[in-house]
Amino acid sequence: MAATLNVQGIGDEMSVRHRAFRKFFHRPMNLVGMGIIFAIVVVGVGAHWIAPYPADATSFAHVLEAPSSRHWLGTDTLGRDVLSRIIYGTDASLLASLGAISVALIGGSVVGLIAGFFQGSLLDEILMRIMDAVLVLPPLVLAVALAFVLGPGIGNAMAAIAVIFSPQFARVVRSKVLTVRTLPFVEAARSSGANSGRIVLRHILPSVIQPAIVLATLDLGSAIIVEASLAYLGLGLQPPDPSWGFMISSNVNYLSQAPWLIFGPSIAIALSVFGVTMIGQGLGEL
Repeated sequence: MAATLNVQGIGDEMSVRHRAFRKFFHRPMNLVGMGIIFAIVVVGVGAHWIAPYPADATSFAHVLEAPSSRHWLGTDTLGRDVLSRIIYGTDASLLASLGAISVALIGGSVVGLIAGFFQGSLLDEILMRIMDAVLVLPPLVLAVALAFVLGPGIGNAMAAIAVIFSPQFARVVRSKVLTVRTLPFVEAARSSGANSGRIVLRHILPSVIQPAIVLATLDLGSAIIVEASLAYLGLGLQPPDPSWGFMISSNVNYLSQAPWLIFGPSIAIALSVFGVTMIGQGLGEL
């Protein structure tokens, strides 16, 4: 009888997941978002093969050249192909943001798991007060301050982004842990003699990680904007390597003379944020 109930429960769970996936893939905007992000990732990974020119290839005979069949998005003040630099800048602008959010997801989830499992303890109070202190500060201001203290560079920018987003994951995971830790299957594991580490990793973590992953997808759009802002201020990836934010800041004085220098990277940022936002909203509705 127990085996029959177990098999039935697994079947019901698989049926629910199947319906959720069908619901997700039947929404056009979810598919649009996935298509945009897939295309951007492919462009970032295959930049060396896709870009028509090397990112740092200069041509002083073609300075500030308007978009044409030779240079689809024109050239910059050094005669470099803008489209190629946008393509090469995908790694810094999207993949770096993805890496920072992944670190924030892991770090914040660990803090939330520990704080939730030891609810009411001194450890819980210390961890969550630290998280609250970070949440009180304006995210972009804090990111700029941290990046300024750590110094310019894509690694330090990623660290700053991870710090400002970690408290969100900590709070979401902790609140979920407080609910799950009192459920019968957790109590049964505790009664059977399982230690705290096993209970957290085998029984609580699988039940609380889904909302954190959904939040990570939603936060990725914000992380892209923060990374672009840090690059705009010169605190991200350093030249001559291209990044979308720095391409905007270094050419903002040429907006009236050569608007393609600004429009190209701005559209790339907007498309990235739109794509991940559509995916995040779709996952959040499952």
